[in-house]
Amino acid sequence: MKQLAFVLCSALLAIAPAAQAHVNVDVGIGIPGIVVPAPAPVYVAPEPVYVAPAPVYAPRPVIMAPAPVYGPRWRGRDYDDDDDQGEWKWRRYGRRGHGEHGQHGQHGHQD
Repeated sequence: MKQLAFVLCSALLAIAPAAQAHVNVDVGIGIPGIVVPAPAPVYVAPEPVYVAPAPVYAPRPVIMAPAPVYGPRWRGRDYDDDDDQGEWKWRRYGRRGHGEHGQHGQHGHQD
């Protein structure tokens, strides 16, 4: 009986794949494959480096100038009258008989 069971099991195992057999029909349409190239390499410039310039120490410039000259100054009035008395003399003597002091501004006209 063991032999009969063994033969039946073997027959079932042999028949099972044949019972599931089926026919496949494939139709293929040839299209060219899509080519995806690798991305182009990207070159990134390095960040600029900002560096403060070194301090520059320059010597103080040499200035050549003549020495100051001190002396009497011109007051812009009468070239021979430095005592500021011209107005006083004009009031005292008026425009008569006092030389040039009475004739300033008259341009040669007599009153």
